[in-house]
Amino acid sequence: MIAVISIYFFIIIGFIAKKTFKELNEKSFVIISVYFLQPFLTLWGLTLKPINFESFLAPVYYLAIIFISLIFTYSLSKFLDKKDRSIATITALIGNTGNLGIPLSYALWGSDGAFWATLLNLTNMFFIYIFGIFFYAGRFSLENTKKILKIPVVYVGIIALVINYLKIDLSTISQMLQMGAYSSMTIQLIIFGIYTANIKIKKIPLKLSTIITFEKFILVPIVGYLFLSLFKIDPLMMKVILLEISVPIAVNNVNLAALFDNQPEIVAWLIILSSILFIPYFYIVF
Repeated sequence: MIAVISIYFFIIIGFIAKKTFKELNEKSFVIISVYFLQPFLTLWGLTLKPINFESFLAPVYYLAIIFISLIFTYSLSKFLDKKDRSIATITALIGNTGNLGIPLSYALWGSDGAFWATLLNLTNMFFIYIFGIFFYAGRFSLENTKKILKIPVVYVGIIALVINYLKIDLSTISQMLQMGAYSSMTIQLIIFGIYTANIKIKKIPLKLSTIITFEKFILVPIVGYLFLSLFKIDPLMMKVILLEISVPIAVNNVNLAALFDNQPEIVAWLIILSSILFIPYFYIVF
């Protein structure tokens, strides 16, 4: 529980900073994080332990859980109108694996936890920019999907896996990588806090909130646990996967909802709600 509180401490710093200094430009923080610091985090995270066949199974397990859950979330969404339907179908499946998942996994399980979390975060990025865009837009958009090719982390992730596979020694720059990784985790939490400070809630959709909460903290974790129980896998990898599918809803959901004019203020409220409910959920489950 202390690990969660320490993570939320930096989120609160970002929240207070934005509320105190209105001129604070979050886009500058995002640029520094995405283009300069996250590559350090990715290279550091994916070289923390040797890769093996099981390493490549982790993304497969993660995506299998997400797609199985997608069948259920799509079924539940049929009781809602068109715009609410897309939110209920996809929002709970796009978790904050980067801003929250990696720092939390590292705080809980050290370098091994950070390795699995970094790998799953890359997997989640591909899911967001392909299937997330599809559901929020109501159509497949090749132009928007191409945006993933502009993210340095994708290429650094591939390079990191090659370095790991070839067993190239990075000990001479390990301190530099670690400094960059720690800075990235900290600034990502602060950015998350800044984004939540920008959220303005106009109305609280009770029905949609109930459905998303059920999906996020009951349906998806149960699907994940039952699916992973079918296989004999590394216990730590199982814990990290279960954590990553349970972390609060990602801020990227607001970006996609705003991009395709799909009730971004409601999605913003769902992010705040899931971030608050995650604390007791984590205390009970983990």
